[in-house]
Amino acid sequence: MTDEPRPQGMPPAGPPPQWTGQPQPWPVQPNAQQYPGYSPYPPALPAPANGVWLGVLSLVLGVLGCVVPLLPIDLSGVRAYLALPFGLAGLACGLVGVIGRHTGKPVSGVGIGVSAIALVLGVIMLGNQVAG
Repeated sequence: MTDEPRPQGMPPAGPPPQWTGQPQPWPVQPNAQQYPGYSPYPPALPAPANGVWLGVLSLVLGVLGCVVPLLPIDLSGVRAYLALPFGLAGLACGLVGVIGRHTGKPVSGVGIGVSAIALVLGVIMLGNQVAG
């Protein structure tokens, strides 16, 4: 191998003189020097936000409030009242799901809408029963 001229600042060709054939571990730096207010750990993350469960519950209760009173089964005397508890419970769960740090706000909003429809259905059915 011939020694060709190398540009200034370039290391000589070939392995470095301390090369032993084995990879060298990274040098370990002592952790003795600490700075005030410095922590080697990342800052604690905030508590995770609640999931979509309140929104899903609101949606399920609203759908039940819309469907159960219309089922073709014998519910004489109670049919007009069935939509109201489902609608109120769905509305409450949806409002709690929308307020605060929750991730399922769109699902809660849809649950509020469906629960409101169930409440309107229950009021209409109750009015029809009272009127006649």
